[in-house]
Amino acid sequence: MKKKILGVVFLLFFCLGSKAQTDDVYIGTNEKDSTHKAQKKRDTDWMRKITYGGNVQAIFGSYTYVYLSPTIGYIPFKNLNVGIGFIYSYASVNYNGFGRVTQTIYGGHSYARYFVNESFFVQGQFDRLLQPNVYNFSNPNEKVWVDYTLIGGGYRQSIGKRAALITSLMINVTPSSLSIYPNPIFQIGFVGGF
Repeated sequence: MKKKILGVVFLLFFCLGSKAQTDDVYIGTNEKDSTHKAQKKRDTDWMRKITYGGNVQAIFGSYTYVYLSPTIGYIPFKNLNVGIGFIYSYASVNYNGFGRVTQTIYGGHSYARYFVNESFFVQGQFDRLLQPNVYNFSNPNEKVWVDYTLIGGGYRQSIGKRAALITSLMINVTPSSLSIYPNPIFQIGFVGGF
């Protein structure tokens, strides 16, 4: 009997110390949980103005060609996108018995793209590439910096809420004897945002 009374007393003390059945909404207390802190809302508006994208090309076989051009951009105004990027190009040709010729070109570029409407844009681009000097026959490994100023325009085709394919036709307005770009230049790339 004593065990039953002790068990009931213990159960009463246990239930009094528990707040499992207390509901602040119905009894009107102002008690707040101090362990939960309100989270500060992150300001992510600036991230919506950042863009990324670029071009990738690859061919493999007796002629191997790899072209990488990642870009990152910023939208300072509604219809303007400016950015910078890196260019890397590798080409290798196997002349079957006469050896293999390889060439590596790299550098940087910057661009300004203005959207006339949702789809069409005009663009200016400046590329600076370190490339082989094809006119130095005494030292075929010599490389020189060559500048390219490109202007043109293109078309943007949305492929999602924050992504698009970019197609452009550019003209090199500063051609030189060392230019590796054809005139005009047809480009297809990708652009996305956060």
